Amino acid sequence: MSAPVHATPPPQITFDWATVGNAGNAADPATGFGAVAYEYRISKTEVTNAQYTEFLNAVAATDTHDLYNTDMAGNLGGISRSGFSGSYIYSAQAGRANNPVTYVSWIDSARFVNWLHNGQTPASDTETGVYTINNGLTETRNVGAQYFLPSEDEWYKAAYHNAAAGTAGDYFTYATGSDSVPVSDHPDDNPSAVNYRNDDGIANGFNGGYAVSGTPFPGGNPSTEVGAYTDADSPYGTFDQTGNAWEWNETLGSGSSRVRRGGSWASFESNQRSSSRPLLNPTTETIIIGFRIASPVPTPGDVNLDGVVDTLDIQPFVDLVSGGGFQDEADVNGDGVVDTLDIQPFVDIVNGAIGGSDAAAVPEPGSLALLGLSTAMLMRRRPRKRPRK
Repeated sequence: MSAPVHATPPPQITFDWATVGNAGNAADPATGFGAVAYEYRISKTEVTNAQYTEFLNAVAATDTHDLYNTDMAGNLGGISRSGFSGSYIYSAQAGRANNPVTYVSWIDSARFVNWLHNGQTPASDTETGVYTINNGLTETRNVGAQYFLPSEDEWYKAAYHNAAAGTAGDYFTYATGSDSVPVSDHPDDNPSAVNYRNDDGIANGFNGGYAVSGTPFPGGNPSTEVGAYTDADSPYGTFDQTGNAWEWNETLGSGSSRVRRGGSWASFESNQRSSSRPLLNPTTETIIIGFRIASPVPTPGDVNLDGVVDTLDIQPFVDLVSGGGFQDEADVNGDGVVDTLDIQPFVDIVNGAIGGSDAAAVPEPGSLALLGLSTAMLMRRRPRKRPRK
């Protein structure tokens, strides 16, 4: 009998995370923002055209929720669409795949993180999970969210807080770990610069207008690849929280608005400061607004990311073995035999998560239950050896 055929899973979007520690830090005394009581992760860069394209190809064959703006295909966009409703296909434009996606509303961004939270498949729900989508103003973060738009305090801390100051309320003016006005220049010429608009009228090769063109005119593609300014990161290791694209925050503003922060390639220096806090209607889609995402710090052993280490974390492995597809997949340690040794690395993780650093020597009840469950399933499904002739 041949081994069962397993479908290739859809591509999974991955992120480079910056862990923002110093839990319980004080707010910025100048603005009142930035205090966060817990540790969390934030993506080092803005969501890119390529990442948003994966999202569109998964859920927007018909595009019921208008996740695609046709201006994305323009001279300053980054995503093209072909086909017709019901079979739309999306592709990141050459040379712009790693630029920040723009022309996305706050609601588009919220649907993107719902999709991430729900598994990143064509069947993954975009309407519930992290946010229950309504009108862009009533949505709040649900308990157990595994991805989310950063709140204003989360975004602000990652951008401006002095990580070396511990929990003290010590903040920088710009998201470059500095109080000095950043230089506007192309990243190939100055990786310590920032993508924003600054024309000082001096012909010295920088601060000549728009960063990419170095002139008073923006040029063909004024945004830059995310993280291109490699020496202009924040104290926590994020990039482009000053310049490149404005970024939606989760936080509501006054009236019918959400907060956006960070400035863009078209913004002047004043918009790059920590004091800049313009508000915007959450349905707005423009060439200069994108977003980045945040996530809780994962718990060791919490494979299904529900915040609890329990037998559900081993369920995918159990399902695989009990389904008979164990010739290759379940032989985790590659010794040619499917047995309890294949689950040992996971058990060690769970032991550590439940019982602390010394737990590996004495399994706790939770991990014993996992091991027992796995053993029972493995022994029940383990193929019998054929008798010798």
